[in-house]
Amino acid sequence: MSNETQAFIDAIDTDKEKELISIGSSLKICLVAEGKVDIYPRLGSTMEWDTAAAHSIVCESGGEIIQFERNTPLTYNKKKLLNPWFIVI
Repeated sequence: MSNETQAFIDAIDTDKEKELISIGSSLKICLVAEGKVDIYPRLGSTMEWDTAAAHSIVCESGGEIIQFERNTPLTYNKKKLLNPWFIVI
């Protein structure tokens, strides 16, 4: 977990209990798709192949993956395959 991720989580104002889950990115994305998790902030490195399949699943469930700094959908087939930071909702 990056310091940026921890700061993001700490800043969420909610009455719900915050739980940190230590599993792979694609599984965390699928937990959002399943409705078991409300949000997944990824403020650290991932590659397109780490997220592509789960991205499709979360979109089909009505969720989305947004680039953190741009507030635009996460895109693929970029010249560099490194993903920017993102948030799954």
